[in-house]
Amino acid sequence: MKKPNLLLYLSLGLLLKVFAWFKGQRFISKVNLKGPAICLSNHTSFYDFIYTTTAIYPKRVSYLAASKMFYEPQTRPFLKLARAIPKSLMQADPAATLKAFRLLKKKSIISIFPEGQISPSGKTLKPAYSIAKFLKKADVDVYIIKHYGAGFVNPPWTKKTFRGKIETEVKLWISKEDLASLSLDQIYEKILLGLDFKPSNFIREKGYSYKINHIKGLENVIYQCPKCLREGLVASHNVLKCPICEHELHMNHQGLLENEAIDVWFDQQEMRVRKEIDQTDHFELRGSSRLLSFRNERLVEVGKGIIYLTEKHYTYKGTVDGIEKTLVFDVKNTPTLPSDIGRNIQIYEGYQIFQFELSIPWLATKFVHAGEYFFEKINADAKYQ
Repeated sequence: MKKPNLLLYLSLGLLLKVFAWFKGQRFISKVNLKGPAICLSNHTSFYDFIYTTTAIYPKRVSYLAASKMFYEPQTRPFLKLARAIPKSLMQADPAATLKAFRLLKKKSIISIFPEGQISPSGKTLKPAYSIAKFLKKADVDVYIIKHYGAGFVNPPWTKKTFRGKIETEVKLWISKEDLASLSLDQIYEKILLGLDFKPSNFIREKGYSYKINHIKGLENVIYQCPKCLREGLVASHNVLKCPICEHELHMNHQGLLENEAIDVWFDQQEMRVRKEIDQTDHFELRGSSRLLSFRNERLVEVGKGIIYLTEKHYTYKGTVDGIEKTLVFDVKNTPTLPSDIGRNIQIYEGYQIFQFELSIPWLATKFVHAGEYFFEKINADAKYQ
């Protein structure tokens, strides 16, 4: 493993700094990073790699990135250029860990988004406990690079920009010396504290305004009417509307729906799904989907069928490479479902991805709500490691 090319990195990095400035990024605190080091960041927008790079620039940084991204034509060239390290999500990846440690021995700076995916609501997702083990073994300084407002300017549910301010802070969070003396539990708790971000708190504290744009796509995150509980809202400019009872949720210039942040609505919706599960005998969620998987270094469609979720299993019944098959995945091994909002859910097993492109866009979010709750119930007395 090598660091990114210095000349190329300095040239492109300068362009990224200009881009991020016009996007609205400003620094509220910054320290001089020194390698070897690991930087941890929260993940609320597609541009977080840019905002993190500009926070470290002119120092070079290497990323641990989801292996899926290396199979996508639009992202693969950039990742190769940046000499990023592919990492299998939601499972141990010794090869990626070894490459990262080799870079750290060369005094490199490595950036990680421990949540493993972009948060749909902006609220920090719970990272896997294994990140504490990784840091302990790495034995280097750990920095937190936190972005405030990136999920308001470029929400993960749309490609549109809601122009406004993004604040970034860079802090030395755990020194190498402290890392050696802390237990795994203490390291993990410090990670949770360092990455913690809630849009509702940020808005109350700062009160920034953002340019209103069409909110199409948000109906796949907030999909349930809070009044009549109908599933399937409709977006129209800055309004989510229920087609049954006509209840409306208006987004204002602060990014609030009816004066509440999206993470508040999202949490309430999740609690209703949990209540539905608790009150339903033999709860089952199902959806028609196309199945995508890796073939010849590409992520391609390999079949069509139905994906089911029950208390203990995800079950796919349909075709795989032209043959009728049934695939079964244990809920207890799937702490969360990575999801491209309004498109799919993903299950990783044995260095392979099973990506289910659902015919009902908002159903992906309900699968995430339900799947995470079932995982918690099964693993109530143990950390996911």
